[in-house]
Amino acid sequence: MHSPKDLKPLEEQNFGKFWQTVREDEHIGLDFPIKDSEISQCLKTLRGKNSGRGIYGGNGWANYAASYFNDCYRFSKAAKFALRRRGTALVVIGNSILQGVMIPTDCFLAKIAEFAGLEVVDIHIPRATRVGNSIIQSKVRVAKAGKGQQLYEAVVELRKR
Repeated sequence: MHSPKDLKPLEEQNFGKFWQTVREDEHIGLDFPIKDSEISQCLKTLRGKNSGRGIYGGNGWANYAASYFNDCYRFSKAAKFALRRRGTALVVIGNSILQGVMIPTDCFLAKIAEFAGLEVVDIHIPRATRVGNSIIQSKVRVAKAGKGQQLYEAVVELRKR
């Protein structure tokens, strides 16, 4: 790489887009037709937060979350292709709190993986408190997280049927 702009293609192809690459887009929705009201409602709630903050408000963060879920779908389709029949994938994933909205990424990944044709064996919670939990009250990170919200780490166990 010779300059930061040489990294642009990588930023756009990365799993879990960089916040900076999607926040300015007007509206990024889901690229797959999952019929799950919880994921859609979460994005809608997030999109409505702090609308007066421009790209730093909820729409920018909803774009970020929708891009992440689109990548989860792309990953799930690739895992289904790559796994042998009855093969297992263990995905370590942490939840998130964006603009004060709890995002249960483990549960959402499980729903997305099922939609992509994988079987969800289980969601394990090996660590109920994740490093970084002390910053969830930070206005920069998540506005004001609700009382009792915490970051955790999960292992989503997926299997090809």
